[in-house]
Amino acid sequence: MRDCRPDLELARRAAGGDETAWREIFDHTSSRLFAFLCYQVGNREEALDLVQETFVLAFRRLRSYRGDAPLEAWLRVIALRKALDWKRTVLRRWKRMRELDETVAAVDPTQSKVHFDSERAALGKALAQLSAVQRAVLLLREWEEWSFREIGRALGCKESTARVHHTRAREKMRRLLRGNPVSFLADDLEGQRA
Repeated sequence: MRDCRPDLELARRAAGGDETAWREIFDHTSSRLFAFLCYQVGNREEALDLVQETFVLAFRRLRSYRGDAPLEAWLRVIALRKALDWKRTVLRRWKRMRELDETVAAVDPTQSKVHFDSERAALGKALAQLSAVQRAVLLLREWEEWSFREIGRALGCKESTARVHHTRAREKMRRLLRGNPVSFLADDLEGQRA
């Protein structure tokens, strides 16, 4: 088993305010944690955010590191918990959006048009072609009318990242809905601001 005393000493120095020690921890572990988180969440932007969150939490809890295992393993546990929290949040939002999608009325009271089953099928098919994050952002923004700040907080990403996902989702939906029975929705998406 590896001697973890150097890691414990490094952690104690960093917890005591030694910026050089903290920088050494970051430099030696951040790239491997990023790769680990990319694998866990499948998204580079989310993985970058989670790396930051991991180090922020680790910095706050550095005094609790006891040196029973390598410091990188301790950080990996924090990163894994962050990734699992992120996955639970996305899954919870996705389930909520699926329920919303399944219970949308055939007649939309905000529209003067009746939505037929073929329109619902085309819309569902187009939504299914978006990434899970893009679909969640689009539904939260368009149907729930959440702000980008609220969406970012809910999905664990930056407000600007939520805006990018929304813009990309709208563009893809416009392409997918052109010529379909719900082409009027594509026109609605065309005129909206991001």
